[in-house]
Amino acid sequence: MLKYLFFYIAFFLLSFQMFLQTSEKKKVQFDTEFIELKKFDNKKIEAYKKQDAFIYIVEKREPTVIEKVWNWFKRTIKKVLSYLFDDISPAMGFLKWVLKILPYIIAGLVLFLIIKFFLKVNARNIIDGKKATAMVSLSDEETLIKEKDLPALIKIAITDGNFKLATRYYYLLLLKKLSEKELIFWQQEKTNEDYIKELASNKNLYKEFETLTHLYDYVWYGEFLINKEKFLKAEINFKKMIAKI
Repeated sequence: MLKYLFFYIAFFLLSFQMFLQTSEKKKVQFDTEFIELKKFDNKKIEAYKKQDAFIYIVEKREPTVIEKVWNWFKRTIKKVLSYLFDDISPAMGFLKWVLKILPYIIAGLVLFLIIKFFLKVNARNIIDGKKATAMVSLSDEETLIKEKDLPALIKIAITDGNFKLATRYYYLLLLKKLSEKELIFWQQEKTNEDYIKELASNKNLYKEFETLTHLYDYVWYGEFLINKEKFLKAEINFKKMIAKI
């Protein structure tokens, strides 16, 4: 009897709970806020379209000659590596790194050559970090040409075995002779290339002067070592041209 009583009580409680759940009403909340309808300004849109910052079309262009050569070089390297190795993935990773820094190396080399040969800077001193100790200061050039006995200085330099300095004195003597004959207009701030241009119309002296100027630049500014044998050959050419003036 008690067993059936407990059964009816449990059934009643469960039924009552289900009735409460189904009797609950769901409440719907409505948003009463005012909704503003946004409108697009067509004039502003057209104005934005004309601005470069809002143009996303990428125009294709033809590669330059340098880019074509560079791309050909990379393809050639890749073909060579493919021929030598079955798996070129490790090599390509290293090659990609090398090709990335190669333009900077080339640019640095070009800058080095410009400084060395055209701006007449002692490149060795730049690398070593040492102060240049020129035998004759560039500021002394005017004094040497206008006041000093250059032939006597040449003899002293040859006696001392200083053929680099003797070459410098010979070139200054050459400039002095050309200036005296008004074939060039000597000035402290002028470069040797300026004097070459001034003599361009003189067919009798132009080629010899150009050759001797480049020789002098290599010996004095370019760290070109000149021994006695090479100096004697240069001396013959200096004397020959001075005699022509």
